[in-house]
Amino acid sequence: MNKQVYIVFATETEGRTFTMRFSNPKNNLTQQNIQNFANWVINQNIFLTRYGELTSLVDAGIVETTRTDLVP
Repeated sequence: MNKQVYIVFATETEGRTFTMRFSNPKNNLTQQNIQNFANWVINQNIFLTRYGELTSLVDAGIVETTRTDLVP
């Protein structure tokens, strides 16, 4: 099973978002970890998207996918 953490940020352009994805998150990742990281990213102001700077955390979660090989 493959896991990815996704974090969605609002940008300066109303209605536009920017998503970050990270593979293989720690099993003990918490909501507080995500919020702290998102706040750090916003406060550092190190990302400029085509829709402007990141302004707030909109959504975050973990996506788990399973792959079934049909041809060995």
